Amino acid sequence: MAAEIQSPSGRHEVIVVGAGVVGSALAMALGERGVKALVLDPDLSGRLSSSEKNAGGVRATWWQPVNIRLCLASIRYYEALRDEVGFNQKGYLWLYGRDTWESALAHLDLQRQLGHRIEVLTGAEVSQRVPEIDGLDGVAGATFAPRDGLINPNLLKLHYQSRSRALGASFADRVFVYAIRRAHDEVRLECWQADEALSDQALARIMAQDEIGDAQGGRLFEVRCSALAVCAGAWSPNLLKLAGLGSPTQAVRRQLCLVHCRATNLAGHGMIVDTCGLYFHNEGQFILAGYSPPEEPPGYSFRYDGEEFFRNEIWPRMFARMSCCERLRHVGGWAGLYAVTPDRSAILGVAAEQVFEAHSFSGRGVMQSYAAGQELASLIVTGRPGRCDARPLSRERFAAGALIPEPLHI
Repeated sequence: MAAEIQSPSGRHEVIVVGAGVVGSALAMALGERGVKALVLDPDLSGRLSSSEKNAGGVRATWWQPVNIRLCLASIRYYEALRDEVGFNQKGYLWLYGRDTWESALAHLDLQRQLGHRIEVLTGAEVSQRVPEIDGLDGVAGATFAPRDGLINPNLLKLHYQSRSRALGASFADRVFVYAIRRAHDEVRLECWQADEALSDQALARIMAQDEIGDAQGGRLFEVRCSALAVCAGAWSPNLLKLAGLGSPTQAVRRQLCLVHCRATNLAGHGMIVDTCGLYFHNEGQFILAGYSPPEEPPGYSFRYDGEEFFRNEIWPRMFARMSCCERLRHVGGWAGLYAVTPDRSAILGVAAEQVFEAHSFSGRGVMQSYAAGQELASLIVTGRPGRCDARPLSRERFAAGALIPEPLHI
C-alpha cells in the first residue's frame, strides 16, 4: 500500500478525494506530469469500495466511442504489466437476444474502426467455443472479443498507488471531508481524521449521510489546494454537494455470488454475459456470477441477500443456459455499489472552477481507470483533453441534452 501520512496540512497543488482505482490512477497520472497530489480517503483498504467489490471484468466491448477509446487505452496499459495486475485475457463472450442482436451487429464497424478486435458467432459456434453452454433458447447471436479479459482490481489499485507514491503522491487514511469552501484562488477542505479505523457500519453512515456520526476519537484539520478532484465513486454526489454542485448519480446495489459447480469450473474461458444480463466467470475453484435485477432501488445498501438471491436470480438463469449447473451450490457472495448516471456513462471533466471530477462509471471504473486518470490529469495540468478526448463525458451533457447512453451497461 502507498505510504500514509498521519497529519495532512498546508496547501497542495492538487487534492484528490477518493483512493480507489480511479483516484489512485489520477494521482499516478499527475505524478507523471510533475504534480505531487495529496489523496484523502475514509478507508484506504477499500472495504466498501467498488474498486474491491466488483467482478474484475475489463472490456472494450461498448457501443459509445468514448467508452471504447477509454477502455482500449486502459487495456494497452494493462497488457504491459499483465503479471503485476493479474490481467488474464481470455476474452468476453457476449450473448444477444433477438431484441438486441441487430444493434450489436450495427456497432461492429465502429468498434473495429477504433481498433477493437471482435468476432461474430452463431449460436452453434457459441456451443462449440464453450461446450458447457448447451441451452441456446433466445440466443440470436454472440460476439467474442479476445483482448477483453479479467483483472485483479486490488493489484491494479496497489500498482497505481505504488507508482504514484514513487512520483511524490501522499495518501491520508481515515479522513472524512465535511466542508468544502471555494475561494478565488484556492479550495479549502475541512476534514476530520479518525484515530482508529471505522467499522463498516460507521463508514457507510458518514459517507452516505454526509456527517461525522457517532462520537469517536479523532482530530479536525484544514487543507488547501489549487485544484480539487472528486473521485469518490458512489459517494461523489455528497462531496460535490459540499462544494455547491449537484450530480445526477445514484448509488445502486449490485450483488455477486460465488458458486460451485461439480461438473465444470469454466477455467478455460473468460467473462460470459448472457442475454438476460447474467454475467459469470471462473474464480479459482468456483464461479463468480452477478445479476442486477431491474427493480433494484437506489441507495447505499451493502446487504447481501445470500441463498435467497442465489436461488431466485442466479441458479435459474445459469441452469437454463448450462445444464451442467443443475446441482450448482451457493458458496458465498457480497454486495457492492454501482454509481449510475442517467445515460450509464461516467462523469469526467471540469465540475466548476478549481473543481474536477471523475466518478459514476456505472460499473466500468476498473476497466477505464488508467485512461480516465490520464484524461483528468491532462485537464488539470494543461487545461486540454488527452489522447482519448473524454469531453463527451463532461457534466454539461445533461443540461445540454447531449446524453451518451450506453446500452451494454449490466
